Amino acid sequence: MGSGTESASENATPCDDDLRAIHLQLQMLARMTKDYPLACSLGTCDFLFESRDEIQILIESLTEELSESRDAA
Repeated sequence: MGSGTESASENATPCDDDLRAIHLQLQMLARMTKDYPLACSLGTCDFLFESRDEIQILIESLTEELSESRDAA
């Protein structure tokens, strides 16, 4: 792996790692899910999504949060 990835991992907090894992799982759900509503648990959070758009909104929010966290590091 490149040094950029390693340094990003070194600066990551456990919370950032958890958010990244949830972010990836949400992206997979958005791609694979055909039937709504969808109830699921990610980490310690329970979600009920009525549409793919609801998943996308959460993905965008997590993307911004992770970007801000990286910028602050």
